[in-house]
Amino acid sequence: MGRTTNRRKRRLPIGLGVAALLAAALALTGCDGLPIHEATRTLTGSFAVTGAVDLDVWTTNGRVTVQGVDGQATVEVTATIRSRGDTEFDAATRAAQVVVEMIHVGNHIELAYDAGAHPWDVRRYTGVEFEITVPTTADIEIDTSNGTVEAAAVTGILDLHTSNGAVDVSDVVGEAAVTTSNGTIRIDDSEAVLDLETSNGGIVLTDVDGIVDARSSNGNISFAGTLLEGVDHSLVTSNGRIDVVLQVDASFWIVARTSNAAITTNLPLTGDTEGREWNAAMNPPATGTVTLETSNGAISILGAL
Repeated sequence: MGRTTNRRKRRLPIGLGVAALLAAALALTGCDGLPIHEATRTLTGSFAVTGAVDLDVWTTNGRVTVQGVDGQATVEVTATIRSRGDTEFDAATRAAQVVVEMIHVGNHIELAYDAGAHPWDVRRYTGVEFEITVPTTADIEIDTSNGTVEAAAVTGILDLHTSNGAVDVSDVVGEAAVTTSNGTIRIDDSEAVLDLETSNGGIVLTDVDGIVDARSSNGNISFAGTLLEGVDHSLVTSNGRIDVVLQVDASFWIVARTSNAAITTNLPLTGDTEGREWNAAMNPPATGTVTLETSNGAISILGAL
């Protein structure tokens, strides 16, 4: 498996697709006793596909959830617009101005809320979240801010970006590039090439099988699963601990470095295992390397029970 590459693509011109600006009922939810009121508006779309899906989602101030459904031959979309105002009328007026693009060309689906194209007061007080179901074979690109990203039960290439939000990925096969800030990255029950980066958040990898390059600052990193042998892996953080649980019969060079903390293991490593810098082999001869680096955090290297 090769390393994940950036799949950022140019957005399709509206004229090349079916731009679905779908009308929906406006639901108002007043906040009794509060100066800020909220209006919500829901748009839906259903798009038939005949093969692997290519899904791109852009939004601001909104959560994005993508769920693979076995046997499904459509992409189903629910977009929820949330706007605020000092009165119900102000909130409703802002929500009514929001444009959500839904473009369908073959097996390519593009969903977009371009906040920058809206008046200043609308983009300041509005967010759009998406809930999407897709066939289980799909390449997915998501870009949002101030919202979480969730992707589950798909096979393909994932390119997931948010800020001020967590990213949760589960039951995925393929490749995943994930970046966030001020949020935790969680990968569970997946077989993938992983390129992960966060700041002010941890990285939690559970039941993962594949290649891992994980980077954080001010966060803990934990891994439990099976690392592909014969290639290099890296888990690097600062101001956080690293906990790794490896298969006891795996073969790697272990390069571990920390400051102001200890490195511990229950594995019979061969080589330099003294102090705060280790360079030792696990079940030699080993080719691939597992690099573990942190500052102000301990490193624990354990064998799976």
